[in-house]
Amino acid sequence: MGLVLGESLRAWWPEACLGLGSLLAVLLSAFVPAKTVRAVAWAALAASALALWRTTAPTPTDIFYGVIVCDALGLAFRWLALGTVALVLLMVVGAREIEEAYRGEAIGLLLFVGFGLLLLSEANHLLMAYLALELVSLGSYLLVGFLPQRRSAEAALKYLLFGALASGVMLFGMSLLFGLTGELSFPALASSLAGIGSPMREAALLAALLMLVGVAFKISMVPFHLWTPDVYEGAPVAVTAFLSVGPKVAGLALLLRLCEVLQPLWPALAPMVLGLTVLTMTLGNLAALTQTNVKRLLAYSTIAQVGYLLIGFVVQTPAGLQALIVYLTAYLFMNLGLFACVQALVNDTGQESLTVFQGLYRRAPWLALSTALFLLSLAGLPPLFGFIGKFMLFDAAIQTGQGWLAIAAILNSAMAVYYYVNIIRLMYAAPTGATTALRPCLGLRVAAGVCVAAVLGLGLWPSPLLARVQARLSVEGRAYSAIIRP
Repeated sequence: MGLVLGESLRAWWPEACLGLGSLLAVLLSAFVPAKTVRAVAWAALAASALALWRTTAPTPTDIFYGVIVCDALGLAFRWLALGTVALVLLMVVGAREIEEAYRGEAIGLLLFVGFGLLLLSEANHLLMAYLALELVSLGSYLLVGFLPQRRSAEAALKYLLFGALASGVMLFGMSLLFGLTGELSFPALASSLAGIGSPMREAALLAALLMLVGVAFKISMVPFHLWTPDVYEGAPVAVTAFLSVGPKVAGLALLLRLCEVLQPLWPALAPMVLGLTVLTMTLGNLAALTQTNVKRLLAYSTIAQVGYLLIGFVVQTPAGLQALIVYLTAYLFMNLGLFACVQALVNDTGQESLTVFQGLYRRAPWLALSTALFLLSLAGLPPLFGFIGKFMLFDAAIQTGQGWLAIAAILNSAMAVYYYVNIIRLMYAAPTGATTALRPCLGLRVAAGVCVAAVLGLGLWPSPLLARVQARLSVEGRAYSAIIRP
């Protein structure tokens, strides 16, 4: 039963804290130094995290008359969104390419987009899903064009045009689905679609495909990935890091929500989604092999990683859902940690070519070791956290009788080892003319240190996290009856 407005507001403290903090940060950025805005941002994040820590989700609870649902699935994705914003905030503070005069605005926009990520993670209504998606998109467009360079403006324009097209297609699918069923809330839509017959079923299938286009664009799923390498290259490094994780977290959360709605249509959708999953990981890895710009390489690496994550979605089992959450957590730490190291190199050299890694171990041994750990974890090598997540994903595919999907993912992982290890080779085996020591700023050292501790610690001792994820996602409730099969 939905809660009344006052009770809904009390259940919505994490979002309220971050949303008010983002508004305050944006307003203050025009009048006070970036240092003050940074303090406001950290206070808002701390208050939101504290409120989220006190949140429990024993059963799914609808708030604001069913527009938003508070449940264990949303709780997991909200933590991932907050962690992403916190780590990227450390990178924004330490990014020399973002001018000090505009750093406060960048921080405010980051919190603004983070607020949209939280909303997208718990949307239970088509209108809320669309509004939250646009909230994330509009802030992201501005952040991408933050550099006073032509390529940054071009990247922002390309992102805007592709994003507007994807949003329009998604909105048309939503309107078509509403016209067929007369419903907007996810549970009501699921009930209506369960009893729909031909020819209405074919129209509903078309609506589902159109809606999935918007989500596929947001998570960089092939063939809706074309914007990714150019936008990643043109954006500031910290913004690129955020785009590689934040929208993927919220997009996958929305994809799982939509699965609840589209479950009656899943038999017709499954072959296409399965084929695109393999194509996403394969194309991402193949394209990454030839890249010489580190941000473009990591853009294609992100596309490949999305392909692995989609395995947890397409198998449609509790084990697959748990594996998706675990690997997404691993991906957050290893990818943002790697970008923190890249930010340190860009701050020092002003370049983004792979050559900046040459001889890094002589200039910054700790930074080189951290980079190597993140790369090996992305490749899925034990005993790092990335191996745990990939193993769970592959095992989930095998348990459902889709061994060929696991084999395709394993082959792709083996392919990815080449370009990940190539960077390690540059750091430890290639000569370099630079001899001065590289000392990253405090924010980047903290971000990289937290990620190193997570990648190593959760790789060696994953049991507490796995037990917590399993306990949370085994809660019986409406949100899981359609998302996962027993």
